[in-house]
Amino acid sequence: MVTALLGVVLLVAGAAGLVLLDVLIRRPDVAATMLFSTAVVQALFVDKVPALQLSGTHVYVTDLVAVSITAAALARVLRLKRFDRFQRWLLLLAVLLGVSLLQGVAAFGMQTAVNDFRQYLFFVGSALYFSTFAPSSGLSARIGRIWLVMTVPMMLLAGLRWVQNFAGLQLGVPASKWGADAAIRVLDGPYVFFLAQAFVLTIPAWLHGQPSRRQRVLSIVLLLMVIALNRRTAWLAVGAGIAVLLLRDRRLGRRAMVLVTLGTSLGVLGFVALGGLQEGAQQPVTQEDAGNFTWRVEGWLDLLGPWLHNPLSWVVGEPFGSSFAREINGIEVTTNPHDFYIQTMMRAGVPGLIALLVLTVGVGRVLWRTPAPAAGLLDAGMMPALLAMQVVWYLTWIPGSEQGVVTGLALAMAAMPLADRRSDPTLAPERAGPGTLPAPEPIGRP
Repeated sequence: MVTALLGVVLLVAGAAGLVLLDVLIRRPDVAATMLFSTAVVQALFVDKVPALQLSGTHVYVTDLVAVSITAAALARVLRLKRFDRFQRWLLLLAVLLGVSLLQGVAAFGMQTAVNDFRQYLFFVGSALYFSTFAPSSGLSARIGRIWLVMTVPMMLLAGLRWVQNFAGLQLGVPASKWGADAAIRVLDGPYVFFLAQAFVLTIPAWLHGQPSRRQRVLSIVLLLMVIALNRRTAWLAVGAGIAVLLLRDRRLGRRAMVLVTLGTSLGVLGFVALGGLQEGAQQPVTQEDAGNFTWRVEGWLDLLGPWLHNPLSWVVGEPFGSSFAREINGIEVTTNPHDFYIQTMMRAGVPGLIALLVLTVGVGRVLWRTPAPAAGLLDAGMMPALLAMQVVWYLTWIPGSEQGVVTGLALAMAAMPLADRRSDPTLAPERAGPGTLPAPEPIGRP
């Protein structure tokens, strides 16, 4: 009886999985909704995300989302006639990470290796998925609106945690636990960056004098939330994004350079005055806090020492699951390096680091040549700003689940011929570059 019931459950689950896969192959907006939702779920449950235990390995709800989107990405890739040059770099990164994962499973076991690999599954899988869809104004607008909508529950979560911390009310919301000053920083870094990039999405509407009332309110609340959450790398990333938007807006002319110079000077002065270089000084080194910039550099040097003396690590990196243990001020720290570039180089070798730089700096450079300023949510004119924010963010943090969406859409837009990007960055899906397939427009209003 139990065996029969288990068989029925597996059959239903398999059928539901196939239906979901079919939807994801055709509907990138559904995939974007799932990815943005995982950010909220992870922020809510912190390190206690609901999970199933299969053969000794925890499979989280968020893992099911990542695996489903990766499966849809592979299904779409199989239909492509050829790959764009940037997709080749993404596939190279995926292969290198896959080799490191297999080595890690063999050396350290499934659970340890998968725990270390999980963030790359989100990033690479979703980037590959979205890179296969030809850009369109409708798709970009829908995904942008979904992103803005999902910031609302994220900000509500932060507000509830502040109420718990400062009003003493027990609302049943899991408390944040990472880093120094967790009473104020109630969201971990990647979730603050989720809000920071959403705020930058609203800036073009201000520049063009077109924000709706709801968009104005949301934009102001997002800015206040990012400031209050006190993640200074997020502040720097916002500054970089705004600077790129201003420099690319030709209507401002030379005024853009003056505004950027003035803003940068004030930003640096404010950053130093607020102790940005000494972030976390009250608790120099703990398991949950990477300390200030000096301690991070000391940890990076300690990590890279053994790695540099192993020629094989230069080519394929170290297996997932191998320790990030290093000694800082006489205390052993085992958390990730708090630098996504170094972390990727250690796991995928120098070729993996080069691939990551191509997918951020290289793609941003290509899209920079698109003369049209950002006019809408997630169009080609917005992507250089978002990629510039990524470049800054990766210096001290890992990407959130939404960064694969940004990278994938940017790859698809960079694959378009320059003439098409000049004429209209997101309205030429029929002339899209190699490595993309058009997505059918959903029925109803986009």
